[in-house]
Amino acid sequence: MPTTLPKPIRVRGADDLYAAIPHLMGFHPSDSLVVLVLKDNVISMTMRVDLPRPRHRGMLAAQLEAPLLEHGATDVILVVVCPPCAHMPEELPHEPLVAALRNKLGGVGVEVVEAVWLPSCQKDAQWLCYLDIDCHGTLPDPGLSALAAASAHEGNVTFESRAAMAAIAALDHPEALERRSALLDELMTSSGEPDPGAELHRVRDAIDAAADRKGPLPDTEIVALARALAVPEVRDASMAFATHTTSRTAERLWLELTRSCPAPERAEPACLLAFYAYQRGDGGIASIALDAAENACPGHSLTKLLRSALSAGLPPEEMRALSTKYLDDARRLLAGRAQSSSGRSQS
Repeated sequence: MPTTLPKPIRVRGADDLYAAIPHLMGFHPSDSLVVLVLKDNVISMTMRVDLPRPRHRGMLAAQLEAPLLEHGATDVILVVVCPPCAHMPEELPHEPLVAALRNKLGGVGVEVVEAVWLPSCQKDAQWLCYLDIDCHGTLPDPGLSALAAASAHEGNVTFESRAAMAAIAALDHPEALERRSALLDELMTSSGEPDPGAELHRVRDAIDAAADRKGPLPDTEIVALARALAVPEVRDASMAFATHTTSRTAERLWLELTRSCPAPERAEPACLLAFYAYQRGDGGIASIALDAAENACPGHSLTKLLRSALSAGLPPEEMRALSTKYLDDARRLLAGRAQSSSGRSQS
């Protein structure tokens, strides 16, 4: 799960760097391997994976190799976050994993310049180095760092765990989802083919209204938006709104629809949520959104495409370039609808 910030983050020392990890990831990791990618002494990307079982160490090394090379990484720092083991400090947890990664990544030109163990990313946590027994330190309060302030200013939330992050996409009550599914059946059987231009206008109007809306969307609006986004042209053109100043408002709408839409239509707003989160560098939210999309519609083509991009560590700027690519499609659909409406009003 890669995370890349819009601008590289500079820190003054190792203590501050490791305290920044929760804000780089969007949550406090546990039982995790965090990979910090360095470019000119600047953290340009972070990646997090679950700590593997011993037989999967080689598989994990191969899994990390592709996104690191795609990103042009030459130097990385490995951070193992897990409880202490019985033989510390002489033996640190997961030392064979660190050795395997150093060997595998070194063979493809990616040097592990440092590797450290942390019990957690909380204030006063003691960290130790794998490569130098005399290398150690103590974390300052992660919540008081400059990065924490910058993250909050951008409207980002740092969650206490990945489970807490995943909870934001928790589904509505099954009865509500079933009720909306029945309404969606009725809508799709009682109406004709949707007009992509009209449906994209509906989506844009919902984004514009979201900033001032009080309370949740009514069922009728959820169902109408689910139908609109089920039109591939409309869903793809909705990626263009990520270039607008309302992109964060749009992202909140995708999150609400991910929770409230029935399956399999839920996959469409979930994919948009993943796309919007990843293009601003938030791999954590993107991964959770793709989990929701996969659960709603196994084999969903856009979900598979976005998951491949996320796994390969595709730079977020390439996602943002894709948003720009869809601008012409969005303008064409919106303009076509406007012209059609104008023609009807004259007749």
